Amino acid sequence: MKKTVDLPLIEPLYSTYQNQGPGSAVIMSNPSIQNWYFNQICVLTCTRRFLHGFTSPEIGIVDSLWVNNPYLDKKIYYLRFMKGCVHRIIRNLLDDGYYICFTGVDDYYVKGKSWYHERHFKHDGCICGYNQENKTYCIYSYDKNWVYRKFWTTQKSFDTGMKAVFKIGEYNNLYGIKAKNDKVAFSPEIALSKIKEYLDSTLDKYPETEDGVVYGIVVHRYISKYIDKLYEGSIPYEKMDRRVLRMIWEHKKVMLERIRLIEQELSLDTEISDAYVAVVKDTDAARMLYASHHMRRRDASLPVISKKLIWIEERERELLTALLEKSKGATQK
Repeated sequence: MKKTVDLPLIEPLYSTYQNQGPGSAVIMSNPSIQNWYFNQICVLTCTRRFLHGFTSPEIGIVDSLWVNNPYLDKKIYYLRFMKGCVHRIIRNLLDDGYYICFTGVDDYYVKGKSWYHERHFKHDGCICGYNQENKTYCIYSYDKNWVYRKFWTTQKSFDTGMKAVFKIGEYNNLYGIKAKNDKVAFSPEIALSKIKEYLDSTLDKYPETEDGVVYGIVVHRYISKYIDKLYEGSIPYEKMDRRVLRMIWEHKKVMLERIRLIEQELSLDTEISDAYVAVVKDTDAARMLYASHHMRRRDASLPVISKKLIWIEERERELLTALLEKSKGATQK
């Protein structure tokens, strides 16, 4: 019987949320799966509930969760019926090369996790290793410093966090996930169609007067409005969603790689990608300014971020529209 397992991870494409990261972090055995993300996962989303009292814009990217990835082999285990054998199943899965995604474990009890001994919060995460000599698990999630990384925690604390949820009559699941062997090719045609879908987005199509989810590039306008509400105080500083600008930054990083792949596959020059680098850099600067405000309140930085988001949207729309036009002749050859 093995005493220790520590499965490798690669840098994920999207990791703002703990239910995103594993989808592209567990694919070292088949990195071509990243092409599925470059082909398909492109469209930003948010909701409009923050306009009427909610404190988060609930920003996301369509189909970016690990559960959406069709190139992961997934095994589901219902915790309600696994009493007494959870840890054995976890070790068996890890021994067979499966990572374990868990849902609904109380962070308050899991040593080293984001809300450890601060707040009761049912949260997700991923187990990628175990050590039976010191009875620990290797967890991939946000740690106590809100850094998304691998760290070791005690099996006892994980067990306590899991059972705390059982005590209130709720049962969640474990999922074994592993990269499939299918080789995934990059398709400039699919990627360009998704970019076109992403650009089909305006305030006229998604007006403030309606409810529901907003899709596409106009999400930047809504996040700008969210920042404005933080500045006005109608959304309290204490309730600000710290993840908002990280999601946009990750979106830009992936978009840059997508543009480069399109240029490469269609034998285009690098004019668009070279210009897009500034979009990534400006988004990163806005992200860091927002994070700094979260750590120490600086309200004067918020209008700067709000204006920067409008510039990012306008410049991105300009560059991606130019890319679609430039690609037309190449894809028709």
